[in-house]
Amino acid sequence: MGRGGMNGIARGLPAGLLYGALAFLAGAVLGPIRELLLAPAIGGLPAALVDGAAMAVALFLLARIAARRLPADAGRDPRAGMAGAGVLVVLLAELALGAALEASGLSLQRAVRSGWEQAVGLLLLAWLAALPFRVRR
Repeated sequence: MGRGGMNGIARGLPAGLLYGALAFLAGAVLGPIRELLLAPAIGGLPAALVDGAAMAVALFLLARIAARRLPADAGRDPRAGMAGAGVLVVLLAELALGAALEASGLSLQRAVRSGWEQAVGLLLLAWLAALPFRVRR
């Protein structure tokens, strides 16, 4: 760990919590558009690619907004805290949403995602984790 160690990572947590919440909300808006409008019209993978491009831009903008909560001298450790907290919030929110959809029976109405569609999601998750190290306040 760099200068500050765990304390430095903790300094990035508020920004990461905001980042993760905003990222999940963006996905919650774009996901139904992908599922209900795009996928039936153009297919699952093309819809995932369109959605992925929109999410990539949104994540960049949201990372910049959340990075404003980082300390002015934020180095690697606070940015790692932001990245880790952001990814954790998104994953936990996705798990909760998936459980709710499963319990309601709505998940049965959705076509199974192909491996390529899932790969788009994994790339977005990697992008989410990388952005705190790339953006500036």
